[in-house]
Amino acid sequence: MVQEGSHIIRKHKFKINDPEIWIFTKKEIFWILIFIIIGTFISFVPVVPNNEPEKILINILIFAIIIIVNLSAKKLISNFYSIKIEHNVWQLQRWYYHRKSYFKKPVPIGLIMPFFLAILSLGYLKPFTFFQYNAENIPAKRLLKAHGDRRAVRKEVINESDFGYTSSAGFYSLLILALIGFLLKPYFPIFGSDLAKYSIYFGLWNLIPFSQLDGSKLFFGTPIAWFFLTIIYIIAGLIVFF
Repeated sequence: MVQEGSHIIRKHKFKINDPEIWIFTKKEIFWILIFIIIGTFISFVPVVPNNEPEKILINILIFAIIIIVNLSAKKLISNFYSIKIEHNVWQLQRWYYHRKSYFKKPVPIGLIMPFFLAILSLGYLKPFTFFQYNAENIPAKRLLKAHGDRRAVRKEVINESDFGYTSSAGFYSLLILALIGFLLKPYFPIFGSDLAKYSIYFGLWNLIPFSQLDGSKLFFGTPIAWFFLTIIYIIAGLIVFF
């Protein structure tokens, strides 16, 4: 495993002829299930409606849709950029800019911070910063097509933009879910409203350009796309929340 820029890149863990690149690993499925539950809990803080089981089931379904669609979009588009990604809990290892400012073991901040921050803020803050992804380069697929008289050349190094465009797919998928929720709202008021609201909320939190969050990968890989998506999310948030 090597560190390239601010991103973790794994080498020789996966094989090119592995099953379809978008299939979730057992570790990913484990974290997906965990964060569907945590996301649902956070959405109800400070009061969980124990007397409304249908509301709990609706939010479980909503977070299952949001998380699975978001992660699947990135896994699918990563193949186009010749990388294979695997999602894990968001981990924090470097706590300051000094060269020796590292924890001995990564802290699973994606598991700790959202849960406690939601409780301590009495539900005013609902951070859905759960995931980060690690990437494996696929040199055999890293081929740039020629234009005009130029011959195709092989590019074996991952660019920051590869991470940026891969991360952007997750944000665009959330915007699509928010639009679907907005359109469903007249027919399914609770489901449609919450799907739109939490899709935007999920995206806004993960747009933060910090650590290994998708927003960091997007900001350093394609800053123009980060500014564009941030503006779109702010506008969408104003529409959905107000």
